[in-house]
Amino acid sequence: MDSRSTVIDSNTLREQLISPHPMQRAIALHALEVELEHTAAARANLARAVARFTERGIPYYALNDPYFREWVGKAVTYWQLLRAAAPAR
Repeated sequence: MDSRSTVIDSNTLREQLISPHPMQRAIALHALEVELEHTAAARANLARAVARFTERGIPYYALNDPYFREWVGKAVTYWQLLRAAAPAR
């Protein structure tokens, strides 16, 4: 059963959860479980990628070096991704 194709957004999820048909409620609940698994896996993958990135340490400071500038860009991108994935504070 591919619940991701039947639950498109939060309104559809809500409609299915309050449906008088038990199967619709089961599909919606399963969709929530699947979404949680995908989110947890994505966060775990992001956490591993950031850990690998930080383990390498800081490269030699050379402001005009393309490698250094790429490293800074990657660090900022990881920061943004982590902030977007974090629960609201």
